[in-house]
Amino acid sequence: MKAVGLVTEYNPFHNGHIYHIQKSKEITNADVVIAVMSGNFVQRGIPAIADKWERTKVALENGVDIVIELPIYYALQPAHIFANGAINLLSEIQVNDIAFGAENPNIDFINLAKNKIEDEKHFFEDKTQTFASSFANALESKTGFKLEESNDILAFTYAKAIVDRKLEKQIKIHPIARKNAAYKDFQLNDTNIASATAIRLAIDENKDIARFTPMNNFFKRAEYEEKLFDLLFYRLSTDGVKQLKQIYQMNEGLEYRIKDVVENGVDNFPDLLNGIKSKRYTASRIHRLLVYSLLNIKVDQMQAALKEPYLRLLGYTNNGQKYLNEKKREIKLPMITHVDLKLAKSNLRLDYKAGVLYNQLMNIKDPQDIGRIPISQ
Repeated sequence: MKAVGLVTEYNPFHNGHIYHIQKSKEITNADVVIAVMSGNFVQRGIPAIADKWERTKVALENGVDIVIELPIYYALQPAHIFANGAINLLSEIQVNDIAFGAENPNIDFINLAKNKIEDEKHFFEDKTQTFASSFANALESKTGFKLEESNDILAFTYAKAIVDRKLEKQIKIHPIARKNAAYKDFQLNDTNIASATAIRLAIDENKDIARFTPMNNFFKRAEYEEKLFDLLFYRLSTDGVKQLKQIYQMNEGLEYRIKDVVENGVDNFPDLLNGIKSKRYTASRIHRLLVYSLLNIKVDQMQAALKEPYLRLLGYTNNGQKYLNEKKREIKLPMITHVDLKLAKSNLRLDYKAGVLYNQLMNIKDPQDIGRIPISQ
């Protein structure tokens, strides 16, 4: 059986994703669609609008055959680590084609990714802009192509992960032009396809979004943001600078900046975020750092988790089960289908902690991991 892989967050799952699934199968002639999907926290460092089980269920009902969780040690990361982790899992589950949205689908992203940018380390030393901006400028100087659109940036990171892992012969990429809505569109439109950003904003504003998504269970930002701030304020107020410094990606003196903001007094999450972010540190970068802090993820814990990848199966269709049975001898990573307390506190320790935090924020009683088995359709 032939599989096409998708790197997803489905935050929320919407009609554009249905188009993406259908188009991906069409252009690759795939028998099976495998989605690697972020868990309960997405790449931008915020809680998902619905938990991973709800998003898995809707995905399986709308054309996806297998949903694999992108663990938090890959999902809650800068784009290059996020992409590298997703490509790693898709290659391990024997995917030979990957399809993704792109603003410029005619670009040869693989050849673009083969360009060597010398001395990348100095991009981290430029305090006037983010690493991503510095890298994009260097790439433009060498190739003439400016990486500035959101999906093109992700497309490049997927291609670079494939090149870096020397998987060009195993995995073929298929960029697909976005339909009707751009990634950063903030408004709903007159069609039945809108961006996830526009849908999330509409949900927060109590607008009717039924024609854009098959989902109907969501959490609004206002439902969790106050609780998130209270937990963070306690943590950041009571931890000292030395404790904060141990947190993953707490570098370049950010611990001092955070302590100054907290000690000078902030009343809500937007004020906390705005006090910390800068031209150097984007909102997403700070969002992720604050979640690391709340989960108390230290550098050595993240490094250890990155060395122990696994495939966490969240759901499958009958077709997906046939594929897994066919490929089981070729899949080398552990395939996790059931989580007990021992597993939750060892291999899955970071995802387990993230699930407990998510439930606390969203006031969910059912556990996210312990005792849960994959959804079957």
